[in-house]
Amino acid sequence: MSDQTPAPPERDIPEAVVEPGRGVSTIWLVPLIAAAVALSLLYKAIESRGESFKIYFETASGVEAGKTTVRYRDVVVGTVEGVRLSHDLTQTVVEARINPSAESVLVEGTRFWVERPRIGPHGISGLTTLVSGAYIALDPGPTTGKPLKHFKGLADPPQNLRDDKGLRLTLTSPHSGRSLNYGAPVLLEGIPVGHITGVELPKKGSGVEVEISIEATHTDRVHENTRFWNASGVDIHAGLSGIDVRTGSIESVLAGGIGMATPGRTGKQAAQGQRFSLFESREAALRHYQESLGLHITVTTKHLGSVADGDPILYRGETVGRVLSHELASDARHILIQLQIDDRYAPLVRNNSVFWNASGATADLGFTGLHLHVSSLESLLEGAIAFATPDPPGPPAKTGALFELAPEGKDKWRKWSPKLPMN
Repeated sequence: MSDQTPAPPERDIPEAVVEPGRGVSTIWLVPLIAAAVALSLLYKAIESRGESFKIYFETASGVEAGKTTVRYRDVVVGTVEGVRLSHDLTQTVVEARINPSAESVLVEGTRFWVERPRIGPHGISGLTTLVSGAYIALDPGPTTGKPLKHFKGLADPPQNLRDDKGLRLTLTSPHSGRSLNYGAPVLLEGIPVGHITGVELPKKGSGVEVEISIEATHTDRVHENTRFWNASGVDIHAGLSGIDVRTGSIESVLAGGIGMATPGRTGKQAAQGQRFSLFESREAALRHYQESLGLHITVTTKHLGSVADGDPILYRGETVGRVLSHELASDARHILIQLQIDDRYAPLVRNNSVFWNASGATADLGFTGLHLHVSSLESLLEGAIAFATPDPPGPPAKTGALFELAPEGKDKWRKWSPKLPMN
């Protein structure tokens, strides 16, 4: 027998199989996706912040970083991110950011101001900010304006907003702009129909230029023959009939204002940006209108005598016109007197009419005694110029016609009595 123990039977041993690696575990995909989403949100947040810009105010009371909004037509279009003083400590710098949808307003001409409660000549405004707090309002500039990032803030809200549909006019006056304040009313028969949007000195010459805006609902009331005057305060005029005291509305007395009226037939409607004269008083404005009518002629004399501006022009004792002005002729040898004959009486003046100084009284002594000639009580007290037209009358006189002024009238002139149809 053999001492060797028999070997166990051989078995099939499986071979090791090496499988390919599976890579990064799916568990790592979660933070990767989260990071991608975060980056996307961050990009959108940055993109949605819009452009930053700065506004320089003299004072920015009520403006707070992170709270104050920028609005246009009561719609929030931006926010204030910071408020600080300028380096020279003279201005308040408001750093703000505009929404992307409103970035087009950051152009030259856009105006910014702080909207807060105000009491002024144009009334009470900004009361809603008592609840909502102050905010920065804007009036956008033209779409073709140059892009800007720095703006000069206004101290007060502008009255001439760019989307205002009213009629903007310029009034010029050689006098001072006394009591004409920003926002003061423009009055028609004592009712406000517009307001003053600016008072400034002209680029050339003296006086003032006043910018006004007439409300859209009243623009059809302004015509080429409309007259404007300073309605501020109290206007006192003394004459033979006594003292005439005129005032505008209480608002215009306290805050200043402009009166307007359209005398006579209404002319062509006023155009946007048209220029008008601004008169010192209602009386001066209406007198200017009256003086623009009728027949304008000139009489010449070597001595002015008692003739004065405003004296009546008489025909057969009836007032038919007035003396407008007088001046020394260019040769310094004569006085030129400008006369205005009312439209209705213009046909009475012919090329062969004669004019004389009818001021005071004249007397002549004849066979029938002493004759005293007085054209009218008015001419005796204030002075006047009279005229007569012979029969047959000559062709109608035209504006600019020149006549000589006799020192006194003749009896034969007073006897002339041609038949002349009037207008």
